[in-house]
Amino acid sequence: MSKGQKIAELDLFTLDNKLQQARNTLAQAELDMQDVLIGQGYAPDRMQDVPASIRELAEVRSGYAQSQADYALARYEREQAILTAPFDGVVANLTGKSYNKPDASQPFCRIIGTERMEVVFTVLEGELPLINEGDRVEVTPYAAMLPPCKGRITEINPIVDENGMVQVKAAVEGSRQLFDGMNARVSVKRSVPDQLVIPKTAVVLRSGKQVVFTLKDGKAMWNYVQTGLENMTEYTVTGDGMEEGAQVIVTGNVNLAHEAPVIVEERK
Repeated sequence: MSKGQKIAELDLFTLDNKLQQARNTLAQAELDMQDVLIGQGYAPDRMQDVPASIRELAEVRSGYAQSQADYALARYEREQAILTAPFDGVVANLTGKSYNKPDASQPFCRIIGTERMEVVFTVLEGELPLINEGDRVEVTPYAAMLPPCKGRITEINPIVDENGMVQVKAAVEGSRQLFDGMNARVSVKRSVPDQLVIPKTAVVLRSGKQVVFTLKDGKAMWNYVQTGLENMTEYTVTGDGMEEGAQVIVTGNVNLAHEAPVIVEERK
């Protein structure tokens, strides 16, 4: 048996012994209090009939009040001798060894809850109006071939840092395969109704302006557009000539001219 184990077991024995002694003392004090009440003409089994002043006097004379406080303290010290996590999870950064007395000035370990992890990311201050608490997010780790996890934004820090970034937090569901500290890509999902959406490859620049070519009667039609919201692959757009259901040219459009003939090739 190691010295550390002896110390740990001795400490637990001391606490258990202290708790038992406090329990016995409290029981004896309770008997002494009943004797005091009987001497005052009161029945101990009818405590509701004893005036508060008489009961307080009996508790002081018998030492019951002090014994009750000593027992509560001994029970608290014994309960605090065992560390219990307030939630299910896994242990990380465990620096202590079995049976060794821990350093009270240092954290003993870290408990990571795996049922509901949190992802912290930043957004540009200009993008802040586009996100709200409760918005859905999709979290994809870079380091492992894991399926994306779903979640929702829980907190938006109301401070813009020196780099013009705002910190956002989101709770991630079904995150048992994730590890604390992982790097991940976070996509914020919002439903934006009544928008025209096109692939990003459909937008080209002409004289510094955004242009989209649509197909009409076998010809490429030039349309000035303005892009709005975007994700990894798509833009929302507005502009004359853009309407729902239009055929948009997404490849081979870099050198197109207005009303140039276009041949559509079917992909196999």
